Amino acid sequence: MSALEQLVANGLHDPLAAARSHAQQGGRVIGFFGAEIPVELIVACGAFPLRLPSAALPRFDSADRYLESSFMPESRSIAEQYLQGAFNFLDSMILPRSNDSAQRLYYYLSELRSRELRTAPIPLIYDLAKIARASSKEHSRAATQRLAAEIRVVADALSGAIEQRNRRRRLFFKAAQMRRGAAGPLGSQMDRMFRAADFCDADTFDQAMSEWLRAAECTRTKARVLLVGSAPPDERLHRAVEQAGGNIVAESDAHASSAVSQPEISANGSIDAISDHYYALLNSTRAFMDRAKVIRTLALEAQVDGVIIWLIEEEDALIWDLPAELSALQASGIRTLHLTRRLWDVDDGTQQEIRQFIRSLEGPS
Repeated sequence: MSALEQLVANGLHDPLAAARSHAQQGGRVIGFFGAEIPVELIVACGAFPLRLPSAALPRFDSADRYLESSFMPESRSIAEQYLQGAFNFLDSMILPRSNDSAQRLYYYLSELRSRELRTAPIPLIYDLAKIARASSKEHSRAATQRLAAEIRVVADALSGAIEQRNRRRRLFFKAAQMRRGAAGPLGSQMDRMFRAADFCDADTFDQAMSEWLRAAECTRTKARVLLVGSAPPDERLHRAVEQAGGNIVAESDAHASSAVSQPEISANGSIDAISDHYYALLNSTRAFMDRAKVIRTLALEAQVDGVIIWLIEEEDALIWDLPAELSALQASGIRTLHLTRRLWDVDDGTQQEIRQFIRSLEGPS
């Protein structure tokens, strides 16, 4: 097992371990949710940036006392851990306004903390606007400045924080290029790495990932697949594809592979430059874009044989783009399996349907 694979295994087994150890040594830890939180600000305030883990827990008994069924399961998972005290070593946790469930979760947790959870971390909201107009961009800049003040960002540390995250962007971009080659690493392995990245010390993880990419084993598979839609809690969808002889070579929407996204931010960038980067990202459910065109373009560029669109029961945003996506993919002659109203834990026959779909594809000779 390589150094990276060991880090990933440890991180997925106990996602809080590295951050908890940092806190026990007197360091600050700030949790965050989603790909649109400016992690550069967390690094620049001297804190450990922990992506809040949202694994498919067996039960959500505490969360179910407060949250309606319309909450996304990943938000429900975070609420359960918050209510159980798992995050009490955190200084604070940042939730994005650009995600409906996460935004509502912020208000629920803020109220619960004020009433009965005094030792729980302070919930903060990052009020990022996504509409393509000047007033939204200025609103986002003000929100980013406000967040920087709330977590006490050190201005002189911004340059180093930006470069640290840019290093991660370069590694993820290189991994994406490798995956889209004629032969690439297995998608399940890549998914595990992407999900574990922000559970680990950044320098340790990035060094191990850099070494792994130089020696990564690549495999040519029967069918190349693009996965879009809701982000699954683990790699079981990827493994289902692989069990039938295929490989997921890319994902779209808010999957773990989009945890950091190009382009890089200028190393001399200001807080406004950081804000502009996240304002312009297209990997959120609230991004204003032609999602069907984006998916069609990615499918063609990655030269996939098929596309899997997986949407869970609670998905109330991406479902609206499904008809246009199916039409665009059909017009391009790309085979598509669309799975809607599915269980987040994938225990509903989804894996069997995926394996059947992959076996039906005619991959490259």
